[in-house]
Amino acid sequence: MNSARYKFYHIHGVDFRDYIDTFFSNKEDMIYGEDSLKFPMAHLHYQFSSGQIAGTLLIDISIGSVLHQLFFASNCFKEIVVLKFNEKCIMELTRWLHDRTGAFDWTHASAAAVELEGKR
Repeated sequence: MNSARYKFYHIHGVDFRDYIDTFFSNKEDMIYGEDSLKFPMAHLHYQFSSGQIAGTLLIDISIGSVLHQLFFASNCFKEIVVLKFNEKCIMELTRWLHDRTGAFDWTHASAAAVELEGKR
């Protein structure tokens, strides 16, 4: 078996921008949109809006530079700490947070969250 074609992410690193572009973007040809974005967001909305989840501090340990799950959590928690295991993840989230050039556009995810909540 030739191991040259395999990528070991703990050694070679992960291209998190490619990851979010593939699974979370708003592209017309995105085949994973329902599975990776819409379905989880609907269930997260249901869980967070049920009133059974609340607190003062949430620690988010999600993979990559994703943040769609935090749209609903922000209504239930006063503070949210986002932990990432890689500098590239932190850099990507910092770009989005400070609205810098080249940041991933999460507008479609925030619009879906607003639609689920029934707000404008």
